[in-house]
Amino acid sequence: MELGQKLKACRITLNKTQQQMATDLHVTRQTVSHWENNDTYPSLDMLVTLSDYLGFSLDTTLKEEGTEMIDSINKELVMGKKYKKFVLLIGGVAIAFLLFIGILTYGRATQNGLIDRFNPFLKETYGYALLPEQVPTKKIQGTEQTTNKYGKTITKRRTVNMPQPVDAYVLSDIFGAGEWLKFQVGMIPKGQNYAVVLHKGSYVKRAKLITKSQVPALYRSDIGNVDQYMKYDKKNMGPRNSFNPFSNTDI
Repeated sequence: MELGQKLKACRITLNKTQQQMATDLHVTRQTVSHWENNDTYPSLDMLVTLSDYLGFSLDTTLKEEGTEMIDSINKELVMGKKYKKFVLLIGGVAIAFLLFIGILTYGRATQNGLIDRFNPFLKETYGYALLPEQVPTKKIQGTEQTTNKYGKTITKRRTVNMPQPVDAYVLSDIFGAGEWLKFQVGMIPKGQNYAVVLHKGSYVKRAKLITKSQVPALYRSDIGNVDQYMKYDKKNMGPRNSFNPFSNTDI
């Protein structure tokens, strides 16, 4: 007796309709119908459940059916494993992508120059900034080697005033929009406390000192005068990418 006929005979013996059997087994009535018509085979787990539910010997049934049903079940198991691997792969890619986007978002929110440098969604942009007339310096202990007239090398310790990075509001367009960036410019000659800045987000690639006359005319009204430099103050200015100190209104 074929499996479908056996399932139907056992179901009728139990006085169960296809719908009642489907409800008990948590499947659809169409699924039960396909089993009984030998259109499809139950999975191996479902066969075990059916043998308990309908009261037939699973071992005897498998022997009667031969290799066709076993091959079909094995094929479904292989396909199920492949589908599971595919789902896991897609899930892994999705998680990696979300993690990547999260890192980029964190980099923008915290102005992390290292992250912004490798952010593929940011492009390099030129901007203009007003700098302090004098940059802050830090005393660094170093050594200097000289050679006396006898050819002997003499090492002397010396203190060097090392220029430190400056905070500056970099205008990115003619409407005054921009963001506060921290970058190195070295010592600033008198009258050259303006800079043209090439940056990608908060990552500053290059900065060149210029005079105000070298700033494009459309930027000058928003960039401020030589003596108007303001240092970034988080308490009063808010996020580093939201406030232009030289504009009449917040950006």
